[in-house]
Amino acid sequence: MGVRIRVVVVDDHALFRAGVIQSLAFDEAIEVVGEGGSATEAVQLAKELAPDLILLDVSMPGNGIEAAREILRMPDPPRIAILTVSESEDDVTQALEAGAVGYLPKGIRTPELIAAVKSLRNGCSVVSPDLALRALTNKVRAQASPLASLSDQEKRTLRLVASGLSNREVSHQLNVQEKTVKYHVTNILRKLKARNRVEAVLIAKQGWANLESRVP
Repeated sequence: MGVRIRVVVVDDHALFRAGVIQSLAFDEAIEVVGEGGSATEAVQLAKELAPDLILLDVSMPGNGIEAAREILRMPDPPRIAILTVSESEDDVTQALEAGAVGYLPKGIRTPELIAAVKSLRNGCSVVSPDLALRALTNKVRAQASPLASLSDQEKRTLRLVASGLSNREVSHQLNVQEKTVKYHVTNILRKLKARNRVEAVLIAKQGWANLESRVP
């Protein structure tokens, strides 16, 4: 047998992580050399073990995409694939822009996962055509108008923020937790490339005005 593909699996759900490791063990060409449950552990494992490939979840402590960015700044970094339940166009776009070469659904079957790992090791990229198309469409929309990149919930949040409401007041209006509002506001600032809430509101009002001016 030739050189085995050295893989690290990082996911904060221990049972799922164990299932992935068990699936990869079915192929003798693959060796799982490490596992972790956070972005910090992912970076540490990448430094200590120098694997060929790291499988990362998005929604884990520290954020998997942020971990990917940090790992890929290392000299001679491993290849990175996102293994997640998220099919958000924004997550797909961010992951690919960060340098991930794969974006795999958590429901992937064992033979498909093994095939994906081998393809990734051989220099290929593995993203489902549907997700890739949706991510590309999302990017084109965002380039056309910064407001177009916002999700429906983010747009609702921004409308309420623009009306002068605080995060707490917005949370009452939308019937969500205040921390959820803070999460949406952070995403809004990032997507609009705004430094603060005031700047985001000014960008939004200009965008809304442009849209209204196009209505016959």
